[in-house]
Amino acid sequence: MEAKRIVLERNVAMKTRDGVTLMADIYRPEEGKYPVLLTRLPYSKEYGLNFMRAEILAEAGYVVIVQDVRGRYSSAGKFVPYVAEANDGFDTIQWAANLPYANGVVGMFGLSYYGYTQMLAAISGAPELKAIAPVMAQNSMTDVFNDHNGALELGMWETWNLESMLPNLITREGEISKHKERLQGILNDLDNINSWYDFKPYVEWPPIVKTGAMSYFSDLMKLPSEDAHWEKLTVRDNYEKVNVPGLHIAGWYDCFLDKTIANFENGHKRGLGDRLIIGPWTHANFTQYIGERDFSSAANKFSGPNMHKIHLEWFDHHLKGADVAEQEAVLYFAMGANEWRSAINWPLPNTRYTPFYFESEGSANTRNGDGRLSTRLPEGDGKPDFYTYNPENPVPSNGGGTLHKGLQVDGPKNQAALELREDILCYTSLPFEKEMEVTGPVSVELYAKTDAVNTDFTAKLVDVAPDGTAFNLADGIIRASSVYENGVAQNILKYTIDLWAVSNVFLKGHMIRVEISSSNFPRFDPNPNTGGSFIDTTASVPAHQTIFHDAAHPSCIILPIIR
Repeated sequence: MEAKRIVLERNVAMKTRDGVTLMADIYRPEEGKYPVLLTRLPYSKEYGLNFMRAEILAEAGYVVIVQDVRGRYSSAGKFVPYVAEANDGFDTIQWAANLPYANGVVGMFGLSYYGYTQMLAAISGAPELKAIAPVMAQNSMTDVFNDHNGALELGMWETWNLESMLPNLITREGEISKHKERLQGILNDLDNINSWYDFKPYVEWPPIVKTGAMSYFSDLMKLPSEDAHWEKLTVRDNYEKVNVPGLHIAGWYDCFLDKTIANFENGHKRGLGDRLIIGPWTHANFTQYIGERDFSSAANKFSGPNMHKIHLEWFDHHLKGADVAEQEAVLYFAMGANEWRSAINWPLPNTRYTPFYFESEGSANTRNGDGRLSTRLPEGDGKPDFYTYNPENPVPSNGGGTLHKGLQVDGPKNQAALELREDILCYTSLPFEKEMEVTGPVSVELYAKTDAVNTDFTAKLVDVAPDGTAFNLADGIIRASSVYENGVAQNILKYTIDLWAVSNVFLKGHMIRVEISSSNFPRFDPNPNTGGSFIDTTASVPAHQTIFHDAAHPSCIILPIIR
């Protein structure tokens, strides 16, 4: 098909139902009427599309609208994350569908924040919206930032607001030239971000609070997850209102992996025709080089022009009625084997959930300890493992599905040096005699006791190569509480830690390792063990943790093994 001549209209205004003016750039073919592809983002319509080009979509026969959300860049109003996106999305869809060069049908696309604006627009019920393509998008606000199984995603919350949100909020107060010193201060704080992570309480975090330009930063951290504010920001609790098919693209090391999968599962189970693609990627990085690993050129399958191609195939089908080749609903990248595989459903139909039980003689501390993994149920009393968790010396984040600045690069990183810490228990399998595929949701069932009023437990799944290199695959955290009697913790409690999902082929000679600890900083805020939080306090005490793995308390990791 010959590319169409494109017209670009800048700063096209529309008014929301409450009278706020939102601004958009529109890329469209010079003549005719076409379906609309809409994206709504907070990162500036001028340069915010970091994975797609609006011109390419327009040349393929679409009216492409790139809109600044309320309170950002050229759009008026006050910005508070996501609070207006459902209603503003509805209003924008109806406005877009009735433009003189639009044919009345609308699709939405975008990544991260502008992936979630699609989900929120979908629950608004705009009848003109026919398909969406949310890439690496969440399904709620609370369990992304301030309630990840009880923990605060500290690094994400602090650096996303500091780097991506704050500069524009400052410059909206007047001429950029008048705020050069304040903007330079942000750059200096980002350069020193690792030291700033240590500052507490978080509601007084100087890099943001000192500017006076972002009141919501502290306010939202203090809101409990059950506060009514969050109800208008959740799709997870309104899935029945999402009635359009979605193309969902995720990464095994993305901070929104489990949310993207949940978004797909909702539509797929309801027969909406959703698709799910999961690569070995981190957030917005679709290349083969992720963290400290090279996943081969196969991982580039959806980078650059191929990302446009998969989107155009999706929208041509749903907005233009084009025929598409029959394809299975799930396409996933199996790490280790470094190849793409497909499935009709998620989790995969041929999954065998297999527990690998923890064993030791009471000395599983560090990778040099005696911690083992076995598929045999434990027998007898067994010896528990012990470690001390000190909130003032938390286990540092080392890769994973992070989204923050600093030394802690996201993705797969070698854990070997970190595993020499005494506050990390390591349970390792024997080397595999043949390869084994693990694809699907992963969880740890942990029987533990603590002397703290409240504490955290973390778990990490690791692929250990014959040379000792230990790459992280998945991890999780849970904020726990103890049962007390006369001031002493009494009960051994069972904690289920969600490690989200993974696809990895453990090659011949490789081993599975599970790390158990109580912190992952600065990805998550350290638990002060006092019953309070570093959000609004600085006090902390050490916690003495006991991990059980006997016949009565069979701690284990449950792996989805593909037959």
